[in-house]
Amino acid sequence: MITREADYAIRTVLYLAQHAGDGAVVTTEISEKMQIPYRFLRKISHHLVEAGILATHRGKQGGIFLARKPAEISLFDILELFDQRAINLNICCQDLSACDRSNLCPIHERLELLQKRLRAEFADCSFADLLGNDRRKSATEA
Repeated sequence: MITREADYAIRTVLYLAQHAGDGAVVTTEISEKMQIPYRFLRKISHHLVEAGILATHRGKQGGIFLARKPAEISLFDILELFDQRAINLNICCQDLSACDRSNLCPIHERLELLQKRLRAEFADCSFADLLGNDRRKSATEA
């Protein structure tokens, strides 16, 4: 299950992807439109800026905006930053030493295969893909 923090981060990036090229967007607008508590949004946007996914512009026309094109940001990027558990099926897929049966377990090999597929699917899903052909489609409809 995706955490609330990861969900809010996805909503934030999706909203900014909708407005890519329009300049900076104030966080109060994103908070209101995407129903994200303002304090939580500030924390999330700070992490996204540190990761190079968002950038900021200070001043009267200030706010946040995508630091990369929507096609260059994937769901995997966001989940890896905010909720690695959502992209890991089992602890043994992340750390073989976590389970002393990993080498003997008949399920482990299948889990690793599924793990690779899951990561690939998230990595292959960009925010441009999520918006489809019409980047102005309402993110709240998505």
